[in-house]
Amino acid sequence: MDIDWLKASENERKQLYIATRAVADAADISVEAIMDAALGRRVLMGTDYMSTFRRGKIRRSYAKLIYQWISENHFGKAHSLAPAIFSETPEQLWQAIVDEKAHSDNLQIMSVPTEFGIARRNSQRGKVATTIRFGTLYCLEFESHEERSAILFQKVHGHWYNIEIGPRAMTSAVLKTGLNFLPQGIRGPDPLYEEEHEGVHEFVLVTSTEINFPSQIDLMVEWVRNNQCELHKTSASFIR
Repeated sequence: MDIDWLKASENERKQLYIATRAVADAADISVEAIMDAALGRRVLMGTDYMSTFRRGKIRRSYAKLIYQWISENHFGKAHSLAPAIFSETPEQLWQAIVDEKAHSDNLQIMSVPTEFGIARRNSQRGKVATTIRFGTLYCLEFESHEERSAILFQKVHGHWYNIEIGPRAMTSAVLKTGLNFLPQGIRGPDPLYEEEHEGVHEFVLVTSTEINFPSQIDLMVEWVRNNQCELHKTSASFIR
């Protein structure tokens, strides 16, 4: 069930209350605590707000915030207790695939000099970075055991995005055997930088001998299930 909570009926909001109560019991917290966390104590709920929620008359905007908070913090419990309300999204299915299949041994994030030429001495390469300040140039370093094609996804604040990593802003890149720096430019690496989203960013590189990758997460879920490929992941924390 894919509910638009800003248009949700009273019955759908009643079902959300039942699901919220079930999650609260399973997580050993109260419905009130869930509502406080979801709404941030920013709103006036009135003296009988729990009854209002129970009867499905809670504001639709509040229902949306409660649903989002449970999805972000207790999705596993919510999905098992109320699958009709908390159905798995493509991003959650993709996350499950990443958690199961991705390796973390040969993909890493490197800080790079302001100018990163075609050829540089090994001693001039950047350092492995786990914390990166806004505006700092960085790239991904990947050791490939054979020539393959690759596509990259980045997770920011719970959402997955495709990052163009081929020359001329191509979605995919061709990897050579050995060390590769991504994204690729015309004459060498074309570094990335961040200036907007703080927090931990996760990167997942999908490699395959196939050359055609979908760039949408919902299509990637099926693609990975039906094609021979490898997943590699790393992460870094971005700060101002």
